[in-house]
Formats: sequence, C-alpha cells, structure tokens
Amino acid sequence: MDVLGTILAFMGVLIVLVLVHEIGHFIVAKRAGITVQEFGVGFPPRIGSVVWHGTRYSLNWIPLGGFVKMLGEDGETEADKLRSRGLSEAAVDKAMAGAFNRKPIWLRLAVLFAGVAMNFLLASLLFAVALSLPAQEGHGPLTVTEVQADSPAIAAGLKVGDVITAADGRTFEISRDLTAYVRSRAGHLVQLTVVRDGNEATVPVTPRLLSDAQEARGLGAIGFSYEPDRFVDVPASAGNPVQAAWQGLSAAGDLALKIPGGLASAVAGLLGLAPDAGTAVGPIGIASETGRVLRAPLGSQLIFVGILSVNLAVLNVLPFPPLDGGRIAVVVVEAIRRRRLPAEREALVYLTGFMVLIALVILISIRDVANLIGD
Repeated sequence: MDVLGTILAFMGVLIVLVLVHEIGHFIVAKRAGITVQEFGVGFPPRIGSVVWHGTRYSLNWIPLGGFVKMLGEDGETEADKLRSRGLSEAAVDKAMAGAFNRKPIWLRLAVLFAGVAMNFLLASLLFAVALSLPAQEGHGPLTVTEVQADSPAIAAGLKVGDVITAADGRTFEISRDLTAYVRSRAGHLVQLTVVRDGNEATVPVTPRLLSDAQEARGLGAIGFSYEPDRFVDVPASAGNPVQAAWQGLSAAGDLALKIPGGLASAVAGLLGLAPDAGTAVGPIGIASETGRVLRAPLGSQLIFVGILSVNLAVLNVLPFPPLDGGRIAVVVVEAIRRRRLPAEREALVYLTGFMVLIALVILISIRDVANLIGD
C-alpha cells in the first residue's frame, strides 16, 4: 500500500506540475490568436475527448502530465501536407493563418516562456502558503537517518541510528542551531558527541565548505540527514499575505539561481567529468522522495512540490532541444538570420536533443535504482 500510495502521489504531483506548465502555453497561445488543436491531460492513446471552440480537449491513458498541440509548432509540416493535396498557396495561407510558426517572433517567445513563468509562479505561491502556516521546529538531539556517499560523515564513521547530542561540548536545544554551528565551522575540526548503542563517544569530523551549486544538489556540510528528538510548533514565518507573497517569490528566485550550477555539476559527475554526481535524481529518485515527503507536515509537502516546480521551470528554459529553451533558441536564431531554419534541419536539431535528453534520463535513473538498492 505504501508503494501504491507513493506511485499515485508521484503521478499526481507530476500531472499538476506539467498541466500548470501547459496551461501557461495554452492561455497565451489562445490570447495570441494561435490555433490550439488539442489540450491533452496525460498522453495518448485517448480515453475520450470533446471539441469546444475549435480545440480538442482530451483525457489520455498515460498519466504523466499533459500537452498542448498548436498548429504550426512543427514548422511547415502541416502546410506541406496541404500543398501535397493540391491546395493553392492562397488556400494554404488561409488555413495556416493561426499557425504558431507564422506569428511574430515576440509572440512565439511569449508563448514559449509562459509555461516556465507558470511553474515559477506556482512555486512562489506554494512557498508563500507554506510560510503562512504554523511551522514545526526540531528540538533536542539529532538521530542520523541517512549518510551521504563520499561525505565527511562517511570519513568520520557516522552511522544511521547514531544520536548526536553535542558539538564541541556545546548542546543545542534547537536542531537547526546545531547544524548552523557545524556549517560555520567549515574547514575546522568539530568534535561531535554521539550516542551509539547506548554508549557515548566522541566523533571528530571536518565539515566541508559548500558552494551554492553543491547546496542546490542537496549536499550537507557533514553529509547526513536527521530526525530531531521532537517537534515544537512555532508561529508562521510570514506575518501577513503580502509578506508571505514576497518571501515566496524571493525563495523561488533564490532557488532558481542556484539550480543551473548544481545541474551542471551533476551532469558532469554522471559523465565522469567531475568527482561525483551529487544527489542528481531522475523520475525514480523523485518518486522515492515523494514517498518520504508524504509522511512530512503539510508545509514540507508544499515546499517539496514548489522545489520541483522551480526545477521544472529552470530545466525547461535551458537552451536544449526539445525543451522550451531549445525552441526559444531556434526562434532566436531565426530572428537573427531573418529567415526560418529549413524544416529538415530544425527536425534534426529536435531529434538529436531528444535522444541526448533520454540518454541522460536513463543514466540518472540507473543511478536512482542503484541508490534504492543500496538503501
């Protein structure tokens, strides 16, 4: 039942994030006068559909998000089909009047950026709501629940189940104060007081200094996850809706700036160009983490979905086909050249990008499976 719940929760989160993204494309495309041929929930084969105001709205069997299909988004493919059926150029132009590829450059860019903007706004909203909720603050000793690979924690011999009661002889009532102290001692030896199997011992460890990119990848100064002894309710971080909205927007912006560096390091690690891939995860890893978050407070769940939404926004804006950023790059190249790319060349760019993207997803998924087996 836990596995089924995790799968259903993961699919639910994925559908929400992707549909919010696609709704952004849909709304701006409609406002721009672009012919939207289909708005689909899930991916084909279809369960059923209905046509309303010239757009087919479909429900599909594969519950992994959704899509928006616009006339002309694949270049002149539809126009060429009409020409092959013997239609005159005037008839083709009339049929393609609402085509995406025949709209001004700025309108096409607006449509492409709309999905990214929607995911960013969703994350800001989720962060704002989370910051408006009463929070739970960890108190007391920390019980180690996970130790990161190739971390100072591994080198020091920390193990799952160890209870950290002090650092350098100092006890900390609030859990985050202890972790903040450890982070402030980066590069310096820290003596952790640890209770293991009922016996107290001193574990020397040297916290590492982390870059923003490493923090974005989920690395810690020592490299372990923990659960506090108990949780204590504390007032919400935001005192009013305006403050919550600003804090949510700021949090989403700060996270978005950190993701590209973390992503570059992770991909370099996966390709063997860097020491490790950090905590780069694919669909399997995200699904596994979703199962853990299900047991967390509502505020933590909202923050988790918000983080995924920011990641989706940033990844989609990268200039890499077939993501939105790749399409944006093609439109920008077209604007610079002042003429369209040949259809065959554009199709080759998208196909090559898609193959590389799938290869990276497979590579990350293999690591996800290996980590699950290790756990």
